[in-house]
Amino acid sequence: MPLSDTQPDDILRARTLLLTRRFAKLDEWLLMQMRGWQSHTTPDSQYGLIMSMESLFSGSELDGAARLELLREWVQLSPQSYHAQVLLGMFWHEQAWAIRSQGDEAALPDSQWLGAQLCCDHAVQALLRAVGCHPRPTHAFRHLMTLSGGFGEPYWLRALFAGEVPVPLHQKFRLTGNPVWAEGLSWLEALGAGAPDPWPSQLPAALADTRGAEEEAIDYWLRLALAVRPGDTGTVESWLVFQSPHWGGSPAHSEAVLARVLKEGFDDATCRRFRAEILLFALSGEVAERGSDRAEALQQQLADALVPPPAPALHQQLLEAAAPCLAYWQDDDAAGLACYAKLLALAPELMPAPSATLFISRAVLASGVEDAHAVLPTLLQRACAYPSDALLAAFAACACAHGLYGVPENLRLSASLLDYAASLLAAQPDRAVTEQQQITLAHDMALNGDLHAAHTMLLGMALRGSALHSYELYLFYRDAWHEDVPEDLRSAQGALQAAGRAAEAGLVPAMFAYANALREGADSGPDYAGAMHWYQQAIEHGDLNARYWRATWALEAGSEADKQQAVQQWLPEIIRDEESSTRAEAAWSLGMAWREGLGCEKNRYRAQQLFELALSINPGLEAAQVALAGLSESLRDRMGLWQDRRKVSDGGIDFLRGDG
Repeated sequence: MPLSDTQPDDILRARTLLLTRRFAKLDEWLLMQMRGWQSHTTPDSQYGLIMSMESLFSGSELDGAARLELLREWVQLSPQSYHAQVLLGMFWHEQAWAIRSQGDEAALPDSQWLGAQLCCDHAVQALLRAVGCHPRPTHAFRHLMTLSGGFGEPYWLRALFAGEVPVPLHQKFRLTGNPVWAEGLSWLEALGAGAPDPWPSQLPAALADTRGAEEEAIDYWLRLALAVRPGDTGTVESWLVFQSPHWGGSPAHSEAVLARVLKEGFDDATCRRFRAEILLFALSGEVAERGSDRAEALQQQLADALVPPPAPALHQQLLEAAAPCLAYWQDDDAAGLACYAKLLALAPELMPAPSATLFISRAVLASGVEDAHAVLPTLLQRACAYPSDALLAAFAACACAHGLYGVPENLRLSASLLDYAASLLAAQPDRAVTEQQQITLAHDMALNGDLHAAHTMLLGMALRGSALHSYELYLFYRDAWHEDVPEDLRSAQGALQAAGRAAEAGLVPAMFAYANALREGADSGPDYAGAMHWYQQAIEHGDLNARYWRATWALEAGSEADKQQAVQQWLPEIIRDEESSTRAEAAWSLGMAWREGLGCEKNRYRAQQLFELALSINPGLEAAQVALAGLSESLRDRMGLWQDRRKVSDGGIDFLRGDG
């Protein structure tokens, strides 16, 4: 919206009147501004912009405590001032958000949650007082709506609507004397305030008998706001925020509410926009079942929303959200590709989200769907010119390197795109998500038979610092991938180096893989010390399966001291761990050590006990079955077994103590 010539002057005037405490003059002027805004008779009214904490206090250098003191002074001098009460409520609402936004919302301590909740209680009480001060309290209703959407309706307000007299929060939840109560209050004390007192015992008269028994708070306040100011797009836009999947909104419910509230005061274009935004939530959330009435209805709504086309940004969002839904509902990825073709046709520079790249790649490359609209070539050609994200940049680099998917071969551009992808990844806090998506694209290219392009993705990103790509490259070089890797791309030395890069970067599965690679050896043969080091690193970082492989490597190639440690400590430790997935194998390996005299004195009876233990843990362990049978195949074997049993004075041994 173009700015009014008077806008800066209006904001400055309001701010000056407030900061100089000319409250009566400010009240008079705001009420005058409100009349034109409320009735829509002043199209360029700045009243809505003025009514914000940022507009009134920006540049004032007043901290939260000073702002609260100023607003309280206004309320004290003019307790019936609608704007004083509304702005006080808005202040407390802002403080609640500020408190709740500090740290991870999902892991807020109870005291911090309580501090935000007490701010909400202050806000709601001030806004309720505002309702009693003006016959058309639009902003009070709007902020009660957004507060209910963001924080939930306070228990005591629900009680008032039910005709009950609520008790204060600390009494209802038995917080008196609880440290959480004192810690929660400390957030308010920092502002020079305390808990609300007294707590309301009744609703404002204007709200009596106005709410349906099952009406949700956010819908109730929306209805009241539109009743006093029909056609208030700002209120509907604020309500729409809390209808999104992020806030747990139900598109079907939102559609029903909109159908009721859009009957008066809104032009057709605005109604279409609001319905399209609800449709966007429906397409972006849980997908309706294929063949259901809901799926059919949403497809019809989509067709209606696109003719005539909505605003460009909303048009783009609808097409991007609709593509995977249409593919699912029609059980045909070609429908999704056709939708993405329409999306790309909206603007020559438009680049879709990574989810679109993944869909297009899966459909065209992995599933072999005919790309009738040349969606993949169009996408990659644009990515070569102006790559929008690390996923597309790396994808385009692979196409450039081999002249694939409608992109001319250009090795220099390919290297530049890989460099750019790596730089974007380095700036991402959640880079592992994008790296995994790049690996998914590599698999798609492999499924399409383009294994050299897949190799370019893995090697290119691995050499630019990606541990995940290095680990995937290790699997690729060992031909342990989901697709058969050509002989010319396999490399034992390359696998060793790739695993090493990933392990050095701290990737735990790669530590174990690197240890195994060093154990197997490449050009320079097995590396006992190196393998033992990385087995130990994997164990210390939580990969307990590496304990077994460390022990068996010690028995196979270690010094006598290492063999003894494997027999006396490492293998018994695994057997004692009932959660270990290698208990049976550990018992069998320890039995073999006793049978062969590795790290201990040879004793076939002890070996027999361990083979039996292995089979009690895993009756299907074939190696233990064969080893146990081999102990008594001949008379000589049975005699040797009997003699070894006599050497054990107590007729047995506690193998799990590791007492040798």
